[in-house]
Amino acid sequence: MKTNENKTWKRKLGYVGFALTAFGLSFFLAYSLNYYPLGYNTVGMKMVNEDHTALTLEKNNAYGMAEKTVVYEPPEEDQWKVNMLVDLVNDQSIHYWVFFTSIFASLYWVVVDVKKGESVRKTILYSSLGVALTGLSLMNQLYDIKDILS
Repeated sequence: MKTNENKTWKRKLGYVGFALTAFGLSFFLAYSLNYYPLGYNTVGMKMVNEDHTALTLEKNNAYGMAEKTVVYEPPEEDQWKVNMLVDLVNDQSIHYWVFFTSIFASLYWVVVDVKKGESVRKTILYSSLGVALTGLSLMNQLYDIKDILS
């Protein structure tokens, strides 16, 4: 009886430890390194006149490296889009944090379930659903940024 309780506690502590590690590593990637594959980084804002602002963004490639610089200068009636664009670019870090965490958790669950004897195909299918949902949320965020820029 005592050994079963110890195994259960060890397993639960292992899950919690892995979850904390996944959160921490994902936080480091998203916030400290600003690793945004296919994302955007704000380079600067420039006041054209007292009512008109231009925004400079860097578009990243699939590896998270700066690919090109985009200057967004909306018409005067759409100046509110500059502030919205800045908010969207700043908010993408939380979407990447959740996305990276889901990837790490998915990999962990695949390894754990395969070690238990589950089918590899079934395990990958179920674990990829969480990654797909967080990926859709991230892609929606990136498409909103792209919509404003176009």
